[in-house]
Amino acid sequence: MEIYLDILLLENVVINYLILYVTARFSRLRASTLRLFAGAIVGALYVVFIIIQPGGRVYYTALAKILLSFFIIAITFSPRKVLSFLKTLVIFYISTFIFAGAALAFLYFNQQGGFVKNGIIYVFGQSKGSLMFFGIATVGIIVKIFMEVIQSRITREKLLVPVIIAFDNRAIALPALVDTGNSLKDPLTNIPVMVVEFKALEELLPSEIKGIFENSKEDDLSCVTATISTSRWFSRFRLIPFSSLGKENGMLIGFKPDFIQVGEEDQKRDIKNVIVGIYNRSLSGDDMYKALLGPELVA
Repeated sequence: MEIYLDILLLENVVINYLILYVTARFSRLRASTLRLFAGAIVGALYVVFIIIQPGGRVYYTALAKILLSFFIIAITFSPRKVLSFLKTLVIFYISTFIFAGAALAFLYFNQQGGFVKNGIIYVFGQSKGSLMFFGIATVGIIVKIFMEVIQSRITREKLLVPVIIAFDNRAIALPALVDTGNSLKDPLTNIPVMVVEFKALEELLPSEIKGIFENSKEDDLSCVTATISTSRWFSRFRLIPFSSLGKENGMLIGFKPDFIQVGEEDQKRDIKNVIVGIYNRSLSGDDMYKALLGPELVA
């Protein structure tokens, strides 16, 4: 089998550059184009070297490849801390496995065949270009999906704020999500409503109100009104109509707390004009937050 070193070098530079680019995106590290190319060339030269030195078995070992990875990461990103270096190294390996998996998948479907030896993929015939193209395209799609998921999570984390709810001389702390679509207000007073999971509020509520949610009677209007009307906290509770949270024309039981405190230690704000709406389901699939805040409550 004939191997054209110039083509091999070019292909590996391109693939290595893309792997390092993906690593930079996932690790959120800055690396200049020159550094990315420098790291890519080092990796490509290693492949060429082990081909022209077939007797040097030491270069095929896992230790040699790990040391090469260290060298590439050091050249490309120059992490100053050990933890940052190891994190970048892990992301580099994950990116490499993604590219290798895509290449092997297309190699499997390649009619002209190929094989893997000493960590190098060899492709027969004239399909190398198409294999590289489709492999890169597949990786591009995978990376785009991963980046969107990661970006979505980061964006959501930025919108999370700590909240303290005080009621009847007791208080609870919970994470809340600033929901730009939450414009819910008390129809009587026009006070904004924050929505909180019942489980997070349970210890604050009077026993008769807890009973409504424990028995899933929050949709039974006659039961709710009868219970609230006889509660000693009658003046603090509200019935708030809503048409979201997965339900049309629903009714949310709410109460006026002593106050809520929103924000981190150095940016805390006490808010008294707010209603806490009680929601008897989970608001977050991964429990990252227990409440929804309207943007006007954090402005």
